[in-house]
Amino acid sequence: MLHPTIKDVARISGVSIGTVDRVLHDRGRVSAKNKEAVLQAIEQLNYRPSQIARALVSRKNPLTLGITYPMVDRDFWQEAQVGIQYACSKLEAFGVKLVVDSFPAYNIKAQIASIDRLLTEGVNGIVLTAVDDGTSGQIDEHIPGDIPYATVINDTVGGRRTFFVGPDDFALGRLAAKLVSLYVPGSCHAAILSPNALFNGTQQRISGFLSKINQEGLDIQVQRVIPVESDDSEESVYRNIYQAASDCIANYPGLNAVYVTNGLIEQVAAAVEDAGKGGEILLFGHEYTSNMYRYIQNGTIAASLYQKPASEWYQAICMLYEVLNKERTITQPICTTECSIIVKETLPFIKVSGVDLL
Repeated sequence: MLHPTIKDVARISGVSIGTVDRVLHDRGRVSAKNKEAVLQAIEQLNYRPSQIARALVSRKNPLTLGITYPMVDRDFWQEAQVGIQYACSKLEAFGVKLVVDSFPAYNIKAQIASIDRLLTEGVNGIVLTAVDDGTSGQIDEHIPGDIPYATVINDTVGGRRTFFVGPDDFALGRLAAKLVSLYVPGSCHAAILSPNALFNGTQQRISGFLSKINQEGLDIQVQRVIPVESDDSEESVYRNIYQAASDCIANYPGLNAVYVTNGLIEQVAAAVEDAGKGGEILLFGHEYTSNMYRYIQNGTIAASLYQKPASEWYQAICMLYEVLNKERTITQPICTTECSIIVKETLPFIKVSGVDLL
């Protein structure tokens, strides 16, 4: 039987189609005897990997997934929440519970506390964005060995994480350097502003940026790579990046380009405009922010590389569910996601907060 139907399930289990439907959708009253008969029929017909079979297996063996992320850069992480909520609505039909916890700083101690809160909820697996220097030691120490965890957006280095979903940050850094060379005429004097400078992904972006300059002999002189303190509150992070940008503008009078290694480009744009340098200093960075349209239209932001965090979180959560439900075996632990280039010409076509189904 290549394509068993609900009628086949009813026939094998000896109940009505309506009874099968009530079991599948977990509604109405069904005797324990009839419910077990339906479950056995599903298994006998080998109905996997259909939606019905997945739902029934999950209801027999309910899973709880823990989600933890830093709620700091509001535009970026609210967009990530869209993907988390979408995954929650999809997996709810399979009896999966998502326990979501966040913390207000890019701080490893705050993340460990968040992980500990999830563990008290009895989670079977965890999806997280690593917020330390990319090493996995502290995370591995706090998550028991029998609980798999996956990383999304920023990966760990080493350790036992099951898989990573996110961009190729080295390639993004190289692309950013190429965009700078295309948009800045003549000799370019650039600075790199780097919040979360110790993140594995941030380091990869900086390495990629410098690698592209050296490999192709681009006419870009990097004045300085400036780490920006970012392990405090959201308001403090915004102040820090704005002040770092203002100091950079004052200290390097010939500056005509700034590469921001994460999504805080909007605060840098505000500093450029406040200094009266709009149009003179072009900005290049990452992600989409609420005021980006205006800054791109007036020429302050030249380009931004958008990694679609909603889609990344959705993909990571669904993948971990499939791993725990023994529907997926991870053969490629690094799942590289697509990114878009946001410039004035592409801005009308960018789908923000959209979730592309797998």
